[in-house]
Amino acid sequence: LAVVEAFEQAGKPIFGVCRGLQLINVAFGGSLYQDIETQHPGAQQHRNAVTYDQHFHEVEIVPGTRLAQMYPQQSRAVVNSIHHQGIKNLAPGFEIEAWSHPDGVPEAIRRHAHSGRGYIAATQWHPEFFKPGAS
Repeated sequence: LAVVEAFEQAGKPIFGVCRGLQLINVAFGGSLYQDIETQHPGAQQHRNAVTYDQHFHEVEIVPGTRLAQMYPQQSRAVVNSIHHQGIKNLAPGFEIEAWSHPDGVPEAIRRHAHSGRGYIAATQWHPEFFKPGAS
């Protein structure tokens, strides 16, 4: 939390991955499900201890977001999923850029560009786990 606060105060860019998304959301006033499968009605499995980084699900990319601009021909993507906590209430000043499909748990967030503050974005999935050429 101290590092997030220090970077934010200095106007430095922040990109969170997995727990980083959760930490950013809490640091800026949001809340989490402590266990998605037991607290979010209709939740799919977001973590599988056996398959770990080979456990996947779909996300829906929100139209009009920066993430959608980066992938203009893609409304859905398959991402890895190794978390059991997730965003319950989004932090003020942030927008959701992708939701898990079909259960609607936020999977990518970004601070509103018009906030006039530094760049902050995060994904619940681990982009670094993808092999080159994988989608």
